[in-house]
Amino acid sequence: MNIHTIFESRLPRRPYCSNELSQGLLIRPAIDAMEHRYIQPNAPLSVAWLVFDLDYPGAAFAWEHANLPPPTMTVINPQNAHAHLFYGLETPVVTSEAARDAPIRYAAALQAAFLAKLRADPGYAGLIAKNPYHDNWRSIWVHHLYDLNELAEWVDLPKHNAQRETLGLGRNCTMFDELRAWAYQWVREYKRNEATVSEWHRAVFAQAENLNVFDIPLPNNEVKATAKSVAKWTWQHFNESRFSAIQSARGKRGGRPATTTLSGKPWVSMGVSRATYYRRMKNDLMV
Repeated sequence: MNIHTIFESRLPRRPYCSNELSQGLLIRPAIDAMEHRYIQPNAPLSVAWLVFDLDYPGAAFAWEHANLPPPTMTVINPQNAHAHLFYGLETPVVTSEAARDAPIRYAAALQAAFLAKLRADPGYAGLIAKNPYHDNWRSIWVHHLYDLNELAEWVDLPKHNAQRETLGLGRNCTMFDELRAWAYQWVREYKRNEATVSEWHRAVFAQAENLNVFDIPLPNNEVKATAKSVAKWTWQHFNESRFSAIQSARGKRGGRPATTTLSGKPWVSMGVSRATYYRRMKNDLMV
């Protein structure tokens, strides 16, 4: 399957599109959306293309100056030489409630590193991009999709990021981290007051909406997916004994792991080693 076919197959069934962004977005069947100057390249809850908006002349070859690999697609505005650079992923990164957290964090870190090296527009939301098929643009195609590890070879990724990420996929990571911290604290109160699971899910979603205060907010379906994941996991797995275990593990950080916790040896019932258990506790129980 060539890149042209892959691009078309990965489009949403009814993508956003537009000929004039100042006049708003339309929703059309994919075959009709392909006739517009701008189109939504990524399906909801999936990132198949990392797209960067370069608003300066010579943008089409900025990747060479930044010592980065060639984009899968480069879509150029011939009037000012600005461009959108598309890096196609071999395996799209899923952002639904069933998604694994690690690939999202990895892709977010790569996106931030490429953004900096390309001097791309940090305010670009990535929802809409120049349509590589439209006659208004000039497109350069490189028939290659990238594995995340392959992209990582071109940049230095920080081992830790203490800052609140507010751009691109980093918003998903920030939303998840802040929401789960809130949920860990409050799920016990809801259970103590005999709340139903539906009431808990509604409360978590409401908090997720409160946290979605980025300069470019996350789409509603991604907020819902994160809220559903956090609400479901915390309701099923988080209780007084688990909270006590976390507190005990936090108190022993920096020293030798205890042979038991306040609730005994929970790693036995979980089917993991003591080291794995405390590593998860140190990371605040990653969902």
